[in-house]
Formats: sequence, structure tokens, C-alpha cells
Amino acid sequence: MKAKKFSAALCAAVMIVSLLTPTMAAEVQENVIDLGDGFYVVETITYGPATRAGNTASGNKNATLYQGSTLIGTATLYATFDISGSTAKATSSAIEGTGSNGWSYTRGSTRRSGNTAYGTAYFSNGSTEKRLDISLSCSPSGSLS
Repeated sequence: MKAKKFSAALCAAVMIVSLLTPTMAAEVQENVIDLGDGFYVVETITYGPATRAGNTASGNKNATLYQGSTLIGTATLYATFDISGSTAKATSSAIEGTGSNGWSYTRGSTRRSGNTAYGTAYFSNGSTEKRLDISLSCSPSGSLS
């Protein structure tokens, strides 16, 4: 009888802990930026938990470009950071994009400096080219911004 009570208590404790423990799902932050020329960008940062034991943090910033209410395209900057020391350092980065509604993603480039990865994406509709700059920074604790 003691074993059944113990098992029931253990199951109840596990259920309570699982309900109270935050999930390790990716967190998302969103920001809207008016570019002042009829264009605006909706930026979304997605990142999972930093792995201090693995000394890395990684994530991506998705930038969706609009002209008025028309979707122009989307560019995504991916970056990985070393968080093993007292400062974070960007160690790798990549960018990709897609165009929409008559616009094409024509090219992109990335660079890294200190704790920040930078990406530039270009969109064109044949007569107009639009440049989109994206950056993703990391704190020593692995928080992305």
C-alpha cells in the first residue's frame, strides 16, 4: 500500500513540475520599423535557449519588407555566437531571401563584428532596387536583440 501511495505522490509531483516548468520552445520578439519612404519592415527574432554548457547561442532575425500594404519580400539573417567568455562573439552568419508581388530577392551578404552579425538583402522589381539591412546581436548571457 505504501508503494501505491508513493507512486501516486510521485506522479502528482511530476505532473505539477511539468506544468510549472517553462518549455524550451523558441522565443519570438517582433518589431515594426518605418523606413520613411513608403516602405516598412516587420522584424522577428527567433531564438532557442542559450547553451552555456555548449558555449553557444544561435538564432535568426526575419525581416519582412512591405511597401504600403504590399509584401515586397522577406530576408532572414542566421547567426551563431560564442558565449564562452565575458563577451559574446559572432562566429558564423548567413542570409537568404525571397521576393513577392513582382519583386525578386537579387542578392545578400553578411559580415560579423564583435557580438553582432550584419546582413544586407537586395530586392528588385526591374526598375527599382531596395536595400534592406538587418543586424542580430548577442549578450554574454545569450540573449539576442
